[in-house]
Amino acid sequence: MDRTHLKNILIETSTGKDKIKAGLPDNIALGHKTGSSDRLDDGTKIGDNDTGVIYLPNGKLCFLAIFIKDSRESDQTNAQIIADIARIIYNSAVQK
Repeated sequence: MDRTHLKNILIETSTGKDKIKAGLPDNIALGHKTGSSDRLDDGTKIGDNDTGVIYLPNGKLCFLAIFIKDSRESDQTNAQIIADIARIIYNSAVQK
């Protein structure tokens, strides 16, 4: 498998639209892979994450991995936290 094929698979990922992708402008390409664990009996989410590469408007790449561990928040809140972090990272990367 060459890198182009892997890149296309990651860009076409349909899961996690509420995570990193939600923190980016609509026209920005993102290759990513999401992850999510079950919850413990007490409601704690062991892990919720998204990791990938943002294809910046200037042609550069921005790699990021966002992991939430031992969360008592809802899945929607965890996804929003990931999106908010991605937005901050993206805005910082395009200002450089």
